[in-house]
Amino acid sequence: MRKFCVLTVGRAGSTALMNCLDRYPDVAMPGKNIECVDQELVHPMRIQAHAAAYARLCGRTVTTPEQLIDCFFEVNGNAAFAGFKTMPNRHRDLERFVARPDITFITLSRRDVASTVASFLVAMATDSWRRDGGPQTARWTFDAQRDVAAVRSNLRYVVKGDAQLRAVPNAIALDYEDLCDPGFSNRALDVFFGRPIRLDDPRPPTSGATYVANWPEFRAFVEAAQREMAERGPGGERPSIL
Repeated sequence: MRKFCVLTVGRAGSTALMNCLDRYPDVAMPGKNIECVDQELVHPMRIQAHAAAYARLCGRTVTTPEQLIDCFFEVNGNAAFAGFKTMPNRHRDLERFVARPDITFITLSRRDVASTVASFLVAMATDSWRRDGGPQTARWTFDAQRDVAAVRSNLRYVVKGDAQLRAVPNAIALDYEDLCDPGFSNRALDVFFGRPIRLDDPRPPTSGATYVANWPEFRAFVEAAQREMAERGPGGERPSIL
């Protein structure tokens, strides 16, 4: 079995990538064994339910995230490929996790930081965390008084997460913008899975300019905050929504 883990900060096309891989019968994922939203095996809000379900499948007690991951791979031992999605902040010892030699890590980030942050803010405002691509129907206006703390918090999360993704050794590194290109091709990804991996329906990335009413003001604020963060360091805060 070839083990893999898609590691992302979110709002970067990871659901579309997992759906693409899920269609292959020789690729095992948590959702093919148990109820597992977005294939996020160690999601903190659902990890206890996942652990209980896999404990029944493995026939032993599962009490730690590491045991849950190992149990998932054990249950799918006959599959050609097995993998799940996760995020850096789901792991207390991320450095140790990404150093596992038996897992190939596929990192997925997004170059357009301002649109990434805008996507988080709109998802928070509308409680719409899953999209199928295409135009964003919701409209949102940045309020320099109301939204500053939330924007800064999400920006810190994105910047820190992207830095963690870049530090993953020997990862297959993907960008959302490239993944959405109809001509996308990544040799390392194709070689790992032994076939061309392409999104079922690639669509251009949705820019915040299409749904943030005062986009120039918002983008300028994000870029200024990012420059300030680069000077001071991103800090260790995590957005309260995650």
